[in-house]
Amino acid sequence: MNKRKRALWGFIIGDAYGVPMEFMERDTFKVDDMIGYGCWDVPAGTWSDDSAMTLITIEHLIHDTSIADLKQAFCDWAFRGYWTYNDEPSFDVGLTISEVLNRWEKNGPFEQAKTDEKSNGNGALMRILPIALYSYKRSIEERYVKDYATLTHGHIRSTLCCMHYTYVVHHLMDGMTFAQSLENANKQLLPLLNEYPNEKPNFERIFSINELTRDDINSNGYVIHTLEAVYWSMLNSSSYYDTIFNAVHLGSDTDTVAAIAGGLAGIYYDELNVPEDWMELIPKRDEIDKLLDRFVKVIF
Repeated sequence: MNKRKRALWGFIIGDAYGVPMEFMERDTFKVDDMIGYGCWDVPAGTWSDDSAMTLITIEHLIHDTSIADLKQAFCDWAFRGYWTYNDEPSFDVGLTISEVLNRWEKNGPFEQAKTDEKSNGNGALMRILPIALYSYKRSIEERYVKDYATLTHGHIRSTLCCMHYTYVVHHLMDGMTFAQSLENANKQLLPLLNEYPNEKPNFERIFSINELTRDDINSNGYVIHTLEAVYWSMLNSSSYYDTIFNAVHLGSDTDTVAAIAGGLAGIYYDELNVPEDWMELIPKRDEIDKLLDRFVKVIF
């Protein structure tokens, strides 16, 4: 399995592993297997909005459909079960995304996402991995990432987080260590932060993430906190499994943090060292695998 495909499977497995513990408080649980139910009434292996919107984005990139078509596909997912694990309307949709999807559904795809500071959940970051992989070696990072991030999250902070993550993905693809990837991503983001000086304080902890302890990390759905949790999980792990285990056990937004961290760990480590039966539990496994194979052919 090459890095690109391993990144995407790493994302999906991390998502499914974290779903049952979503919203649970840190250190109130321990889970070392792929389980079901818990916080959601769904079976083991079920993936959430993170993977669904990622798979829809992948399909969009493969077929080079319009942004309007992509927005329609997102609506079909939320309201009609397109690319859900069970072909029924999604069981998990974030507040910011739900708000804009309802407007697209009612008024059409030309409705724009909100740009206020409160619209900085992690819903753009959670679906940016395909864009990061697609833009690798194409020199279109800033424009491309912003175009896709702002579909649902119009504030610049979400775009900057997506940019930083994309830079890290690209450096990992180049074979750098994770620490080197972070250092280079920090340098690349600085010119963008200079354009938005009010945003600089929000990224200070990300720039010094290696100095933070577990107690310093907040793993809720705020985009900055999510990115901090993802990077902390990577820095304090020695394998793919360790990464998603650490991410989930931070608590709170367990599926999204584990998915985003799992995407990076899938690139960085040579194997997804989880039990074989985990993959067998993933709904639509064969369908997903074929989609990922097609995507990898498109982006090579």
